[in-house]
Amino acid sequence: MRVIVIGAGFAGLLAADRIREAGHEVLLLEARRRVGGRVWSAELVPGDPATVIERGAEFVLDGYDTLRSVAAGLGLAIAPTGMSYHEREPRGGAPTTPAEVAACAADLGTVAASAPARTSLAELAAGYSGSPAALAAFVSRVTATHGVGASVLAAAGITDVTTDFGYRPCWRIAGGNQRLADGLAARLGAAVRLGTPVRAISQDAVGVRVRTDDGEITGEAAIVTVPMAVLRNLPFSPALPEPVRAAWLRAGLGHNAKLHIPLTAPTAASAVQSVPGRFWTWTAADGSGQVQPVLHAFGGTPEGLADLRVADGPGAWAGQVAALRQELPLDLTGALVTTWNDDPWAGESYSAHTTDVAPGDGDLIAAPHGLVHFAGEHTAGHWAGLMEGALRSGLRAAGEVLARP
Repeated sequence: MRVIVIGAGFAGLLAADRIREAGHEVLLLEARRRVGGRVWSAELVPGDPATVIERGAEFVLDGYDTLRSVAAGLGLAIAPTGMSYHEREPRGGAPTTPAEVAACAADLGTVAASAPARTSLAELAAGYSGSPAALAAFVSRVTATHGVGASVLAAAGITDVTTDFGYRPCWRIAGGNQRLADGLAARLGAAVRLGTPVRAISQDAVGVRVRTDDGEITGEAAIVTVPMAVLRNLPFSPALPEPVRAAWLRAGLGHNAKLHIPLTAPTAASAVQSVPGRFWTWTAADGSGQVQPVLHAFGGTPEGLADLRVADGPGAWAGQVAALRQELPLDLTGALVTTWNDDPWAGESYSAHTTDVAPGDGDLIAAPHGLVHFAGEHTAGHWAGLMEGALRSGLRAAGEVLARP
């Protein structure tokens, strides 16, 4: 059979690869002129491979078994970063320590686990009787991570795999995470069509029809892996069931941005959070084992990004970073900011668990309808928002298609 996969991010690439391995014809359509989706590696200083940065998804964490397996199959090395994604030094607010913030996270996580559905983080925090400074650092961090404010972020959202605040190592793909996307695309060869946005999808009893700017493509099944913000605006015929559309509209969209600044002298690995700024910064090693000559930063929430004035470029944010990290030799003239919510093929950084999300929405979002299947990090349940989730969802959707009679 011929399977049409829409979107060449991690989910679409791995789904297409598994369809190909099973001996079926696959066609992978991607709107951008590159593969990888919200994984995007680039040299901050052109021509200097030591400055390869991740403008999108970055950290490989514990439990990323699918990513590690796929990377090994492509001959890619997983490199330690020399720092911890999980533990950060809080600065800028009332004094607190990483240990105090970790204790606050543990206490609130326990309460969140039994909180009523649609309880917000703000409601949860209002009842916290521990250190106010630790609470402020915790709320700043988790809202920035999820890309939505405390009154919008569901309490259930703080129990996911990224909220462990104790020290644990983390990794990245040596040479850039996009090497995994490029490797899968190379195996698919001519089956990948770049610069081919999909405008509409229709289906009947015998097949699917995908409309592009170059005409209509037919197949026996389709896997749609575009981000939720894009999926909402994609026409389907016949229309999908109203409960599904409603779940799509309830899904939270994260607002995040990244900043990278060259360093002019060697430095050690580090992780420092700006509590009032709703962002954190880090220096980390790459595949060479040496700390890169780059300072990285990640911020979030609509309000936080507005305060950082990311829409105006890197200047304001870089100035705040310089004030936060005065010990580092920063070259502010080389600062680069990356945003996703204004990208027409993303519309969001990743999915967010907000108070609008209803029980059962995850199953509705991931379920196939007729000959059309869905993948992408937003369909990955516990792994939503992560590279591992995108890959796992691609495997699931490919399995669904291959199991069809």
